[in-house]
Amino acid sequence: MTVETKEQAVRDALQRWLDAARAGDIEALDQLLTPDYTYTHATTGVADSREAWLNIFRPESPTYRRYPAYEVSDLTFRFYPGVAIVFGRGRQEIVRPDGSEIELNTTFTNVWVELEGGWKIVAWQATRLP
Repeated sequence: MTVETKEQAVRDALQRWLDAARAGDIEALDQLLTPDYTYTHATTGVADSREAWLNIFRPESPTYRRYPAYEVSDLTFRFYPGVAIVFGRGRQEIVRPDGSEIELNTTFTNVWVELEGGWKIVAWQATRLP
């Protein structure tokens, strides 16, 4: 598989992850996450486990939030055997549990691994931009 083919496959998986996060589609997210997935929030620096992060998409959860917008740009890819690291900029619109809304601009590092014939996300870590 060429680097271009791998990059397109990771881009496609990342887009599915973004689409599922915007839609609050826990089932689709579940298919894209590794069992040891970690999401580090740019607003708090808190690192959520896979289950804690998926829980924010459940309306009955006290941590429930929605992402009306979740976009990435300026992507750079690095590949290692079975691993892709993606660097870029992100923009999110977040509706918090109390109904307050924030817009968040970040830089991020995102790690993917090739498993079960596809790409799965291992980690997302973002830093808030001023």
